[in-house]
Amino acid sequence: MISSVRPVACPALSRALSFPAVCPGDEGAGKAEQRSNVRSFQQIPHTGSNGWINLLRFWREGTFSQLHKHMEESFHTLGPIYRQYLGSQCIVNIFLPVDIGELYRSEGLHPRRMTLEPWATHRETRKHSKGVFLKNGAEWRSDRLLLNKELLLSSAVYRFLPLLDDVARDFCRSLHRKIQTEGREEHEQRSLTLDPSPDLFRFALEASCHVLYGERIGLFSSEPSQESERFIWAVKCMLATTQPLLHLPPRLLLRLHAPLWTQHATAWDHIFSHAEARVLKGYQRRQVQAAGAVHSSAGQFAGVLGQLMEKGQLPLELIKANITELMAGGVDTTAVPLQFALFELARNPDVQEQVRAQVQESWSQAAGNPKKALQGAPLLKGTLKETLRWDINMSKESHTLRKKVVSCWHHSAEVPHTGYHTPELPYTCWDSGAGVFISSGSESGRV
Repeated sequence: MISSVRPVACPALSRALSFPAVCPGDEGAGKAEQRSNVRSFQQIPHTGSNGWINLLRFWREGTFSQLHKHMEESFHTLGPIYRQYLGSQCIVNIFLPVDIGELYRSEGLHPRRMTLEPWATHRETRKHSKGVFLKNGAEWRSDRLLLNKELLLSSAVYRFLPLLDDVARDFCRSLHRKIQTEGREEHEQRSLTLDPSPDLFRFALEASCHVLYGERIGLFSSEPSQESERFIWAVKCMLATTQPLLHLPPRLLLRLHAPLWTQHATAWDHIFSHAEARVLKGYQRRQVQAAGAVHSSAGQFAGVLGQLMEKGQLPLELIKANITELMAGGVDTTAVPLQFALFELARNPDVQEQVRAQVQESWSQAAGNPKKALQGAPLLKGTLKETLRWDINMSKESHTLRKKVVSCWHHSAEVPHTGYHTPELPYTCWDSGAGVFISSGSESGRV
């Protein structure tokens, strides 16, 4: 998991990589100057050109667990754009928002993201359909527009509220039980210091499944089922093995029966098995309702899965693929932003008290309506948005440019504007919580 890097005052990081404005009538001269000042791609600073040596060094020094610090140091040393060779990949890392904006503008309607090869290899070897996380071009846009209606529109998000409120209440009750049983007495109150990561992970997984499948999986029950515990293991294992596999040839590891690949594939197999059972159950429920034997509850939201099945705009295999990937991709993008928000509130107690007071007041006036309570707590929403803007850049957004794009930069006023011709390579952006393709997790976290 990548943590954040706050922009700081540093000459190497304060330069802009956009061309200076050209005065009317000077467009020709401006373009000629741009062309003459463009550097070759090979002149982009890098951390070392041997990807396999770099990868061995990463593993030996444990850099993957502190990747945010490594990137922060590299940005300070090499500037806001640098190359990094890791294993079989060459990636260009971009820091400044103005440069990220330039990259986005170059993409058009069909942005091309770097394929998560471990995930793609699993789908291909297991003959599963690929979801929106693994698609590009017109096919990606078609699926994305359909999923937007069920996940990102305000009307869709508000449908999640009762489901998320249900899970959040169980989450709070679970923490309260911990405080009462494990906490210590201080000033006539009980307090407890703990690492919230495992509890937030369970909350995110339970909430994601409730929103996507329309049913609970029982992670906050007093005795979670073996199936639930196995599912937690599978999601954690899949996420943990994805990072190192990104820099290795997965098909070679598949042929070698490497333990790392076997763990990754086994975890995905269990995740898909879990999803297939929910999709089959949803399909059977729809069949029964269509036959008129059972009527669905009026106004009850049956989850994103039920909505997609009801509309019938995607084949069942694509529904399963997208639901599975959204569930897997939504866990960390819910849990980590919440953890960073709690961290920021803990080190800013005055802000914490203001947020708490506003939430309590809003809830008392909402008469138990979560939607009204959320609308009446702008400080809470602002806290999460600000946290996403500053800290939650943990998910690398990787884009592959299909054409040469010129970015100009300068170290200071004394250094001439220059630029780079860039071939088709992945670009990693330190972006503000947008997720890789569609951030169901960010939306759940904000709600």
